[in-house]
Amino acid sequence: MSETVGERLRELRTERGLTQRQLAGPQYSAAYVSSVETGARTPSGDALRFFAQQLGVDPDELLGGRSPRELIELDLELIETADRFLAGDARRATPRMQRIRRRAERLDRPRQAGIALLWLAGYSTGDVRTKYVADAETALSGEPPPVRAMVVPLRAAVLTAWGEVQYSVHLLETCHAELLRDGYPQPSMLLTLRACLAERHLCQGDLERAAEYAGSALRLSRGGPAVLAELTRSHVEVCRSHLAADRFADAAASVAAAYDLMQERALHPAMAYCLLARARVRGRSGDAEGALADLGAARETAWPDDVPAITVELAGEYLAAGRLETASALLEQVRAGRHLAGTALAAELRLQLGSLARARGDARRAAADLRAAVELATALGARGVLIRALRPLSELLAETGNRAEAADVLRNGLIALGAEAG
Repeated sequence: MSETVGERLRELRTERGLTQRQLAGPQYSAAYVSSVETGARTPSGDALRFFAQQLGVDPDELLGGRSPRELIELDLELIETADRFLAGDARRATPRMQRIRRRAERLDRPRQAGIALLWLAGYSTGDVRTKYVADAETALSGEPPPVRAMVVPLRAAVLTAWGEVQYSVHLLETCHAELLRDGYPQPSMLLTLRACLAERHLCQGDLERAAEYAGSALRLSRGGPAVLAELTRSHVEVCRSHLAADRFADAAASVAAAYDLMQERALHPAMAYCLLARARVRGRSGDAEGALADLGAARETAWPDDVPAITVELAGEYLAAGRLETASALLEQVRAGRHLAGTALAAELRLQLGSLARARGDARRAAADLRAAVELATALGARGVLIRALRPLSELLAETGNRAEAADVLRNGLIALGAEAG
């Protein structure tokens, strides 16, 4: 297995009989040297040059025995291929990433091979994903904790697909706690774990825990997809400029920064759940504008399959704020989209359409949509939608003189809820 920069730094320092404090000199701290040696931090170009001078070696010697240019170009190719995945071109990106993985293995670069495997796993399913994740765990087994932790979110995704949701949450929380406990609070890795935990807890209905992780993840985030893409391009361009001038230490620092940004960019579907959790908390606290802003941002960054549900929720917030035309336009987008029959979202859509018709004073249309929502929710066992649809339907029926039907609706709904609870 090839040595990392930190391992070479520690080996050369030890050979020369220097302590970490002596190597740090007046410009750096012993703690910084320690973090570089353990792989928790990537040294800047200035730091590499300073340490090389202290050790009496060329800076390139700290970057490895192979050609620094070849290794950095491998990193750049990996980043460019990952960008193709993010752009939705997985069909062509997959074989290219597989070639990068094989090339990294030939160059004895387990970290790059493992990262390539993680990108492949992220855009695979079933047994193929499971195999990629297992191979990535093997490739990264000798890397520092923050690098090994990169596998954990995808291992958790595999467990979730197997129905082991509680175990996946436990795995994420254990990894998060261990990084903090052992002194590896790398921002990009903490962001990843917290966003994944927010997603898992929100899907389980635990808004309080989801909001806790979501808030801390959003505070670590550096911006939306467009901002992160621009920052990535900037670091790649700087890397190429350094490479052209044979400033390999600076190029390595730039490519490491680009790696972190790519990891954050890949995270944005999970970040949509962070925004969704914060939107619900804001909505419950009366911050309607904050909730609308978060839901709108979540809709822009979510996986395509999640967009219809977020759109319906956003329409509900606009409806609650009295902005009926905006709510109507959003609901029509969902109704005109892909087929939703047989899903809880279909019941939620009819509930919101009924609420919209009622707000417009169209009692007949409102009653029809709310009845459909109750019937669908009952058939599907969608308890949340059923609970929220029963009251407005019974109230509307009572207001229009259909008191007997209103009583029947409530009674049948309560029976259905009781049957579900039992």
